[in-house]
Amino acid sequence: MRRRRKMLPKKILNSRVNEHTAKEYILKKFSRFAITDIRIEKTPLGMKIVIKTPKPGLMVTRGNQLLKETSNHIGKYFNQEPPHIEVEQTDDPELNPEAIADSIAFRISKYGPMKYKMIAHRALDDIMRAGAKGAEIEIGGVIKERAAHFKFRPNGGVMPKTGQLEQFGVLKAKKQLTLKRGSIGIKVTVVIPKQMPGEVKFNDRREPEGAGDGAPKNEHKEDAGTSSS
Repeated sequence: MRRRRKMLPKKILNSRVNEHTAKEYILKKFSRFAITDIRIEKTPLGMKIVIKTPKPGLMVTRGNQLLKETSNHIGKYFNQEPPHIEVEQTDDPELNPEAIADSIAFRISKYGPMKYKMIAHRALDDIMRAGAKGAEIEIGGVIKERAAHFKFRPNGGVMPKTGQLEQFGVLKAKKQLTLKRGSIGIKVTVVIPKQMPGEVKFNDRREPEGAGDGAPKNEHKEDAGTSSS
């Protein structure tokens, strides 16, 4: 019994290392599909892998053969039957920093690093239009003749930096793009539309019970009528 208890943490650690290796393999295999999340589950029928991407249909049609190869490879790696792989739609891709960073990297590689300002501002417009409270895009590396670092923020956005707000409703992601002239780093921060601590939420649909001073609504109507006469 003592040996089993000693080996249990090691088995858990090895399992997590194996899962991390499998996730890294999937990310490299399907890097062009902007993977935002990978979940490995153990079911009574065997292992199941759920991959989330903003374009699941494109991944299934163009990467169908890759999915089969990946399933067989991971099955051999874990020394078991090939797992069942499912592809799901990413929740709110316009608010997902992983998907946004991949999209920026794709546009920079397509249009060139000199278009970084246009690409960053367009991405910020998409983020804020999707309902984000704030956003920040950082692009650094060999953009022009030499290394530089730029930050982009929308007007009127919220970007908490310290205290509890930094851990509440803030999502971050990083992406590295390698070009001929050098590497470019991309960091995306999104403040998701959740109620912030200390924020008061008003219900616009609720009818006011009075005029704001504790007086009944009808009393103010009568006063208005007498004053007009």
